[in-house]
Amino acid sequence: MNDTQARPVKTTQTSIRIGRAIQRRDGATLTELSEALDLAKSTVHNHLATLVEEGLLVEEGGQYYIGLRFLEFGEHARNRREHYTPAKLQVYRLAESTNEEANFAVAENGYMYSLEYVMGDANPNNPAVGSTFLSVGSKFRMHNSAPGKAVLSALPTHRVESILDRRGLPATTENTITDRETLLEELETVREQGYATNDEELEVGFRSIAAPVTLDDGTVLGGLSIGGPAYRFELDDASGGRSVDTLRKAVADVEREIGRMANVDDDSKE
Repeated sequence: MNDTQARPVKTTQTSIRIGRAIQRRDGATLTELSEALDLAKSTVHNHLATLVEEGLLVEEGGQYYIGLRFLEFGEHARNRREHYTPAKLQVYRLAESTNEEANFAVAENGYMYSLEYVMGDANPNNPAVGSTFLSVGSKFRMHNSAPGKAVLSALPTHRVESILDRRGLPATTENTITDRETLLEELETVREQGYATNDEELEVGFRSIAAPVTLDDGTVLGGLSIGGPAYRFELDDASGGRSVDTLRKAVADVEREIGRMANVDDDSKE
């Protein structure tokens, strides 16, 4: 069967719409979902009953919530590739050594997803509240984030063009790059210097730097980043330079460990 001839299953799409609506509202009733999605209550009820039966939703006093069984799927996805492990461990080391926010994100379907996110220890210069938009599982675009631009810089041109054609260049702040040629020029700079920057392009008040993590065959695994509040996390001065040096060393450590893992696998096959 030719995959391009496959048609979306509307009932499955409806279940996904219901799940997303519940997530956005942090819980919802049958009536709220019916009105919000413009669906008959009977239709919504059937989907809810099925999802509850499968453990993907839970019902408490007439309110429906996302069920914990989704953790089973999420954790499987986070650990599907053994090469993710060294990068995720490095996130903790970066957060501890820099006292900033560290993140490892991978690309899928033209978006970035955070597989590990850690904020440095709280202190007077680093309030307990970190990014309001970042957590494990966070989804964000590629063109306006440091990890996204780092990954794009390591992809072939035709892949980059395909992603931009599919996802576009929407603005999330006034600093977001929305012109394709400007972005392509920046990606060339990223390739030359080895790291990408996000100067309040994804979220106002947040800056970060990121570098691509690649495998021995040149395949890009994801983007490792350090970031923090714009009032403190500098990109251009000596402090920014130290952050870049720290990031480069972290990426080198991750890639070295991935290479070691590959060698161990090769030895075990002999």
